[in-house]
Amino acid sequence: MSRFNTFGSLALIGSLAVGLAGCVSDGGDPPAAEEPKIDLAAEEEAVRQVNVKWLELYQAKDAEGVGAMFVEEGWTLSAMGGLTEGRAAIVTTTREELDKNPDAVTDWGAKQVWVAESGDLAVERGWWTGDEDGPGDKPEIKGEYLTVFTKVNGEWKVLADAATPVQGAGDED
Repeated sequence: MSRFNTFGSLALIGSLAVGLAGCVSDGGDPPAAEEPKIDLAAEEEAVRQVNVKWLELYQAKDAEGVGAMFVEEGWTLSAMGGLTEGRAAIVTTTREELDKNPDAVTDWGAKQVWVAESGDLAVERGWWTGDEDGPGDKPEIKGEYLTVFTKVNGEWKVLADAATPVQGAGDED
């Protein structure tokens, strides 16, 4: 073996040793890849905008649009309407409700939105008002709701919605 080959072999071994030294752990876990930071304020605003869109679709009497706001396995629960499970049933129930009360006036809004640190789950609490005969003789009903949102392919969708009449619910805090 020539001196050059010995030196070359030593240089290669040295390079490998230095390279491997950088990979050797002190016994702890390797550093985790840094997760991208989630802008919770932006996600909260996005959830609020989904709620605004949902109200617009409902007021426009667009049952299919309302249904599209939900995940396929979503559900609604109300003291007056009971449990409705699945997007197709939500569309049907919404259409029946809108057809039954064509003069109805409905409004709602968020009081509070909470977004999970993971950025893929949110809960909204709010108020609603409904007058099924509009300017007719029946009184307006006030209530509160709780809605759970989940992210599907980067888009907020409704997973579950529950609403109930509550005295004074539409009053501002």
